[in-house]
Amino acid sequence: MSAISKEGYEQIKVIKNALDSMYDKLNQTVYTKSGKDYSETNVFDNCKDEFEAIAGIVALTDEWTEV
Repeated sequence: MSAISKEGYEQIKVIKNALDSMYDKLNQTVYTKSGKDYSETNVFDNCKDEFEAIAGIVALTDEWTEV
């Protein structure tokens, strides 16, 4: 189990809130024109792996103890 200061924990909460906000903004479908046709794309899919990696680390902070 890791340890973190109260100030550090507060900063992690800010990061979590920012990730939640980014997800809300990115999780939408857009249509792009390719010739005469349109293709559907979810913007979030372009950064899903990176987002999940960061969110996973942030989620672990609930198990950390305060110093």
